[in-house]
Amino acid sequence: MGCGSSKEEGGRTAEALSWDGMVKNPKTWELERAVQTEHLQRMRAEFWETRVEGREEMWVALMAAAEADSDELRFQIVDAAGIQPALRRKTLELVYDERGAIYEVPIYCLSAPANVDGEDACEEMKDARFYLQGYYESHRPKLVGHRM
Repeated sequence: MGCGSSKEEGGRTAEALSWDGMVKNPKTWELERAVQTEHLQRMRAEFWETRVEGREEMWVALMAAAEADSDELRFQIVDAAGIQPALRRKTLELVYDERGAIYEVPIYCLSAPANVDGEDACEEMKDARFYLQGYYESHRPKLVGHRM
């Protein structure tokens, strides 16, 4: 009988092997309190500049894919780098490379919250950091059966 996640080739599931290469955008999300675009950009820059684990070329590819302005360009980057989403929702939030190394990208690096530059946006970077990090920590993707 059929099994929902039968393992094949190196432990990958049949679903992962049939992936079409298209990465989906994260679902719309919203912070408890809005942040300014400049604070969001600063948090993104800090994240990308501080990656030390994993392979540098994978982080470069992930940043390029996250910042791609079209689905086709994102597809080409992900395909060339050999990046595969590790979650069923097929976003770049949690991915692995051809060697099986896991890479985690905060949602705020992939899309802006729906309430960015909202009416009551944080004026201080420390406040923006608190809300962005808080959201990320409480909504962090989890890969069942794998230590990160």
